[in-house]
Amino acid sequence: MAKSKESVLVTGGNGFIASHIVAHLIEARLQCIASDYDVTATVRSSSKAEQFLAIHPAWKDKLNFAFVPELRTAHAFEKCFDKQYDFIVHTASPVAFKVEDVQRDLIDPAVQGTLGLLESATRLGGTRLKRFVLLGSAVSVLNSFEEEGVAGRAYTEDDWNPVTAEDATKSPDAVLGYNAGKKLAEQAAWTFMAENKPAFDLTVINPDIVIGPMLQPLSGPHSINETNRFAIYNFLDGTYSDVESVKFPYYHFVDVRDVARAHVLAMTAAKASNKRILVVSGLITPQLVATYIRERFPELKERVASGNPSRTVPEGVALLPGWDVSRSHEVFGASWSYRGLEESVADTVGDIVRHEREWT
Repeated sequence: MAKSKESVLVTGGNGFIASHIVAHLIEARLQCIASDYDVTATVRSSSKAEQFLAIHPAWKDKLNFAFVPELRTAHAFEKCFDKQYDFIVHTASPVAFKVEDVQRDLIDPAVQGTLGLLESATRLGGTRLKRFVLLGSAVSVLNSFEEEGVAGRAYTEDDWNPVTAEDATKSPDAVLGYNAGKKLAEQAAWTFMAENKPAFDLTVINPDIVIGPMLQPLSGPHSINETNRFAIYNFLDGTYSDVESVKFPYYHFVDVRDVARAHVLAMTAAKASNKRILVVSGLITPQLVATYIRERFPELKERVASGNPSRTVPEGVALLPGWDVSRSHEVFGASWSYRGLEESVADTVGDIVRHEREWT
């Protein structure tokens, strides 16, 4: 008997995380996938689609595109619904820590893009649409005004970041704006579901710092995604000449391949229905990253400062219990596991070095 063919819409399809989700769906990398998926990815323009296929030519006859030039535009996703979908995976949202206007550049696109797609899906998705999977963030869970951890316990999916749009717009720190945008977009999604009660359900995947190999188009170092840039590439490009003085905005990570796998599993996992799911692997610090790069790539030692390997955590950073990810194991099953930091760093650096040879 032929496999059933289910249709999936992936927004922001040429992005860092979304490109891995598309790869999982197209290449059936997950052994537990029982369906042959018909995949549509949204990108901003036809030229973006061409760039994406240029580096993934095998996907040419397996991937459809829909064009969404601007998330904040009213009814931005309407044209995507010239067909019906079984699942929607929404990843399109700005990830930038250098912006001119936090409200305009971070908060509004995150909130308006999420609500706009939910509204279109409710009106136009039909009865076939089963689940809306939203790429959230652990920053919607943590407290932006404290170190990671709450009152001596680990964060869980019951926690919410208290940050407001007003806090973010008054702060010179764009990271706070990113945190607010992700939190407010997720809250808006849950409120929409409660008020409108659409036929489909909602699952939100909440990862912390996401690093890993890149499948998105990269024309040069400037196009490396934000998290790989500050957590990995800045050790290689001379930005971090003194490891001990480097501070990350957060100190826990997850590999992009695990984040993508979580989104694909969440589409059909019964226990994922109407749930937030934290996906966090473990600790990441500047010293750990520098040490792993120097150990795994001796030829790069001249580019990466050694720091102080005896001090894993930056001075002045108090790491509290961190994250309770038991729900991810409960929802995704006994085979679910996370890649460790050394593997993720090694694979990311190897990928960057490969790209550097292409850029020269």
